[in-house]
Amino acid sequence: MADWLNRLAASLADNGHEPRTFTAGSGQIIVLDHGARVLGCTLPGVDENLFWHNPRLEDASDAGTPLHEAGGLIGGDRIWIAPENGYMWPDLEAARTDPQGTYQLPTRMDPSEWGPIEEGDDHVVLGTTMALTDHRSERSVSLNLSREITIIDRPHGLPDSLACASFAIRNDLSLIEGDPEAVAGAWDILQLPPTGTLICPTVMPVQGQPRSYYDPFGDKHVQVDPHCVRFLIDSRRRIKMGLRAEHTNGRMGYYRALPDGQASLIVRVFLPQPGEAYVDMPRMTDDTFGGDALQAYNDDGTATGEGPGHCFGEMEYHDPAIVVGAGPALRTGSCVTHVIAGAEGLVRQAGRMLLGVDVQPIA
Repeated sequence: MADWLNRLAASLADNGHEPRTFTAGSGQIIVLDHGARVLGCTLPGVDENLFWHNPRLEDASDAGTPLHEAGGLIGGDRIWIAPENGYMWPDLEAARTDPQGTYQLPTRMDPSEWGPIEEGDDHVVLGTTMALTDHRSERSVSLNLSREITIIDRPHGLPDSLACASFAIRNDLSLIEGDPEAVAGAWDILQLPPTGTLICPTVMPVQGQPRSYYDPFGDKHVQVDPHCVRFLIDSRRRIKMGLRAEHTNGRMGYYRALPDGQASLIVRVFLPQPGEAYVDMPRMTDDTFGGDALQAYNDDGTATGEGPGHCFGEMEYHDPAIVVGAGPALRTGSCVTHVIAGAEGLVRQAGRMLLGVDVQPIA
C-alpha cells in the first residue's frame, strides 16, 4: 500500500474504525463505514490520494476531531440528504447573512449509524435509518438509506498504459413515514484535491452563468463554452455552481496535472431526469422545486478554517426527491466512477472519449 494509505489505515484503526480496501483494476479504493464513505483511491505512479481526505486523519492522536465533526471535514465520497437550505440551517433568514455561523449539519444525517447489510470481495452494501426535520416548514420525514459500492471493469478502449480504478455506487432512498409535502433527495458528493478543472458537458448551451450558491464566480473560475461548463478548483474563492437536469448530460470529469508530465482524471457518470423533483436550492430563495442535478464547489479554507492543505473542491450530483404524498416512496440513483492516471496527453484523450468534449483546463 502507498505510504499515505498505510498511515491512514493505521490511524483509523487506532480510532476504532476499520476501513475496507478493495482492489479496483490497477488501483485500490478505501471504504469507511463511518458516514458510508469511499474515502480514498490509490493508483500506481501517484503518491497521494486521488480524492481529498483531511490530512488530520493520518495522525492517530488528531484523527478523532474530523471524524467526530464529520460533514465536509473527512473527505472522499459521501451521501447527504437535500435540500441543504431545509435541513442544515435551523434559521434560514439568519443563514442569508451568516451562512457559516448558523450552519448545523444533523449528525443523524452524517455520520449517522451505518452498518453492513452485505459484503463480498468486490462490493459492500451499507445501510442506515434517519429522521430529519425541514426547518423551513417544520415538516419531518423518516427514511431508510442504503449504499452499494461495487468494483467494475475499466472503460473499454482505454489505453493499457493508463492506470485506472473503476467502481459503481447505488443509492436507495425509501420513505418510512413523513408529513405531507415533506421532501428528501439523495445527494452524492465527492471531495477533490486542488488544483484542477471540473469539466461538465452540456446538452444545450447554458444561457448566461450557471446558478450561483455562494460568492460571485469572478472572472476566471467558471467558464461557459457552447458544449460544456468548466469550473476551477483552486482553494482561492468560495463558490458553488449548479446545473439543472435539462442542461447536464450526466457526465463530469475532474482533470488535474501531476508532476513529471502526468495527470489524473476522475470521470463520473450519473442519470439526470429533466422534469423530476430536484429540491436543492440556494439559501436566498424560498422555492422548493426547480433545483439542480449537478453541482460543483470550490472551498477557500472557510469550511475547515485550517488553511493550505485542508482545502478541497467537490463534484456533486442529485437524484430526484421523495415528495411525501406525491410520487414514488422509493428513489434509486446510481453512478459509475473511473479514476485514471498516466501521461498527460493520453489522459486528455481518455477524457475526450468518456466526456464527449475536449479536456481544456482553466489556466
